[in-house]
Amino acid sequence: MVENEKGLSSQCAEYIVNLRYEDLGGDTVSSAKRYVLDWLGCVLAGSATPAASMIGGLAEEMGGNPHSTMIGSFRKSSVLQSAMVNGYNCHILEMDDVHKNSITHPAAPVISAAFSLAEKLGSSGRDLLTAIVAGYDVMIRIGEAVTPSHYRIWHTTATCGPFGSAAAAAKLLGLDGKQTLDALGNAGSQAAGLWEFATDKAMTKFMHCGNGARNGLFAALMASRGFTGAQRILEGDRGFFRATSKETDEWEHFGDLNESFRINEVSIKPYAACRHAHGAINGALELRSRHGLVPGEVESIVVETYSNATRMAGNTGCGSEQEAKFSTAFCVASALIYGKLGPREFSEEARTNPLTRELASRVKLVAVEDLDALHPRKWPTRIRIRTKSGSEYAHFVEYPKGDPENPVSDRELEEKFLDLAGQVLSRDQSSTLCGRCRVLENLDDAKGFFAGF
Repeated sequence: MVENEKGLSSQCAEYIVNLRYEDLGGDTVSSAKRYVLDWLGCVLAGSATPAASMIGGLAEEMGGNPHSTMIGSFRKSSVLQSAMVNGYNCHILEMDDVHKNSITHPAAPVISAAFSLAEKLGSSGRDLLTAIVAGYDVMIRIGEAVTPSHYRIWHTTATCGPFGSAAAAAKLLGLDGKQTLDALGNAGSQAAGLWEFATDKAMTKFMHCGNGARNGLFAALMASRGFTGAQRILEGDRGFFRATSKETDEWEHFGDLNESFRINEVSIKPYAACRHAHGAINGALELRSRHGLVPGEVESIVVETYSNATRMAGNTGCGSEQEAKFSTAFCVASALIYGKLGPREFSEEARTNPLTRELASRVKLVAVEDLDALHPRKWPTRIRIRTKSGSEYAHFVEYPKGDPENPVSDRELEEKFLDLAGQVLSRDQSSTLCGRCRVLENLDDAKGFFAGF
């Protein structure tokens, strides 16, 4: 794709309208099913947390026509309510997928909106997967176009999420080019989400993901009724790019639209922490396994990384789960002690473990220029651990576990899903949903996906 008189927004709308399941290919279909399974596990486990009870209680109080499933309780609510609740819950544990170049978490807004709408419409599994691929592509490419300057102030998942959910919803609704452009236009006018919440360790990040799912879906549903929107929402003089970014090469990120799918570039998170800490966690676990490190014998730990990692995951406290998940020091210490870093390693008991806190105080996190130069294309980390006996061990993580270059296997992904889903469901119930995700392309009617739950 090259820049032309139609404008980038119009070309995105045309791409959404024209994309067919047959265009995807087997590898992309397999990728999409993997992200659906990963999303589903994150939503299920997130639904069992105290944070989930807040939005769940509000949704119950507000009520709504029983169109779609609020996953976890398996109660039905309106398509907008369900998309919002599932998107919110998906992000609570910080285990949902992430795309490096755009620094976005696409599953929470895109799949939450697409699944809720597909359930309401009775869409086929093939239509659902096609919509998800379209949503990922649009959201991620827009995120790439505004990164890195956008990310310093704006939470990219929150701002780009409505574009992705609008794209997926427009595809499922069968909107024409004009309607799809209207949907994108109004999705962009709802794009919001500021990083200031991180200063206070607030819960706002969950709301960002829920709103990202709901707002784009709302824009597409309104477009289906004839509600008009901005026609140049991306590239216009008062559009998204000009308002929220200092980048000038936006078109470069859309050059291969229709030729490759960004969903194939998305990372799956094996650890329940901010992705910016994953390189350090990965390195700590590798050194622990390779050298049999005993936490009590560690004298010092130096983590070299890129600047975004120090800004976003440089907390030194661990008073709350949210604070600990954004503390590389706590994450590295906990990984060395427990040999893993799932949701249970952020419990109050784990966070108040004196050994973890003492070991975390020995971690030094620093940004270095050579790793900064690689970000965001890569999210690399160097870690050096020195023991009290004077031994020193080092490891470089170019691609943290879960990146496409260092992938989570299908078996590892299913184990992650079963572990997360097991916080809400029995093993048999979890296995049933896992099996349904494996053959999602054969589903005739999305209304039946949660049958029996």
